[in-house]
Amino acid sequence: MKKTLLLMLVGVMSTTFTMKAQIALPKTWDFANDTTNWPLNSGTGVADKTIDQLGLFSKGDGTITNFGAITATSYTYTDGYSGVNRLQLNGAGYPSSGFTTTPSQRYLYFDVSGPVTVTVWFRSGSNSSARTVFVTDGSTVLGQRITDAAGTGEIFTAKKTSAGTERLYVYGDSACNISKITVTATTLATGESAQAAEKVFTNGKTVYVSKVSVPTAISVYTMNGALVNSLHSKSDVSFDLKPGIYLVNTTSVKGSKSQKVIVK
Repeated sequence: MKKTLLLMLVGVMSTTFTMKAQIALPKTWDFANDTTNWPLNSGTGVADKTIDQLGLFSKGDGTITNFGAITATSYTYTDGYSGVNRLQLNGAGYPSSGFTTTPSQRYLYFDVSGPVTVTVWFRSGSNSSARTVFVTDGSTVLGQRITDAAGTGEIFTAKKTSAGTERLYVYGDSACNISKITVTATTLATGESAQAAEKVFTNGKTVYVSKVSVPTAISVYTMNGALVNSLHSKSDVSFDLKPGIYLVNTTSVKGSKSQKVIVK
């Protein structure tokens, strides 16, 4: 019995972390209009599935069956893109214990090599609650966006600036609806850093973001994924927070970083 359980566990781990073939770029997953690859359905119904080079991971034990459901709803975004369907995440990409940059459930994933730009069109799964979608490389938040409480459609980009091959993840902090994802190759400007240089540290209740040399978006999240501060700065900046553990995300043309800080 123990041997059987061990073999099952190894199988799940292999399915989750083994690199797949890199997707061909540019790549678009149009959940709202591509009914050939994404017909109406009630969810993947399995732990792990690949459709049109996109991985859909519900949960290792297969207990989540409604992840990846395609349902009918029409919406037009501010850039003019519109569609008649949506892909439903139907929950957060991590358990109730708190946010993590490596999701463990209800996430989309794909493997890429070299610098890329990921663009996501999404809406909240609620008409009364703000929701956030993240794009990560498993250790760093490359980009994220929070909706308003009314669930207005949002469009955001995330950039992978490293040259190596990595798996990227797309997931939410709760039920969110994805309309479209595009992935395109990115050419870095001459002299552009492959990684954001910003440094984050604390002194008492004050959080300092240093080495800011270009316009930078700064977002602060609790370990439960709740946004507590958001600002833009072209130079070093500081702000106060209540005691706790936070993730400070910085995004600029130099790349994105996610750094954990403890405020006492």
